[in-house]
Amino acid sequence: MSRANEDLTDGSISDMGTNLAQEVKQYIQDWIKNNPFRISFLGHSLGGVIIRAALPHLSEYKVNMSTYISLSSPHLGYGYNNSMLIDAGLWFLRE
Repeated sequence: MSRANEDLTDGSISDMGTNLAQEVKQYIQDWIKNNPFRISFLGHSLGGVIIRAALPHLSEYKVNMSTYISLSSPHLGYGYNNSMLIDAGLWFLRE
């Protein structure tokens, strides 16, 4: 479980992706070293989007990538929602 963005949740998605990528790289250097390994990600909600933002920073490990699972992540934004609760919340934030 990542802790890179635990206290930085008000940052940009791009910055949080960079933080996650740095944490993954540090973990690999500290624990994996030269052993064979695979990298898998499981993200829920905004976590899935943050993982997507981290992937370009991890291109050096492309051959080690295994699985990416994203659950309920807003990859297309909020434009395609059918929830009156979300609509009300967005209206409230704009006012």
